Amino acid sequence: MNGINSILLDSSFCIRLLKSDADFHQNTVEYFEYFLENKIDLYLSTIVVSEYAVGDDPDNLLSLNVFKLLEFDYADAKTAGDFFAELKGNEGLRKLEQRNVIVNDIKLFAQIHNRQIDGYITKDRRSLNKMIKPLEKSHNLKFEFIDLSVPLNEKLGKLF
Repeated sequence: MNGINSILLDSSFCIRLLKSDADFHQNTVEYFEYFLENKIDLYLSTIVVSEYAVGDDPDNLLSLNVFKLLEFDYADAKTAGDFFAELKGNEGLRKLEQRNVIVNDIKLFAQIHNRQIDGYITKDRRSLNKMIKPLEKSHNLKFEFIDLSVPLNEKLGKLF
């Protein structure tokens, strides 16, 4: 994860951070500690805050006082529209069960693109091939995708 100075956190990361009985909770905690120790800017989109609010009060998350809040603005909306226009013909993407999640993910990718955020951490592996890779080709979308199900040591290539 060399070269990562900033990362956008997906709602799957945020949920698992504060929920000790969630799958991948330990992975989440280890990544979180790594990000803090390495002074990586932790971005939290207002879109993620709204998704998080479905199951818990986002003030519980924000009370950690380590996140930079990222508002979804006009430039993000334009970029997300361009991204969605590119992907709307993707049959595999249309078959995914939750269209709203797809639209929210595209909005997050627009924020990453517009602010040149270095990384994105999520449990949603499906978005890599269905959305991110096509947008890398068509719109030069570039960031490191971190799969939350992969333990930090494995990601770093360390044996413990």
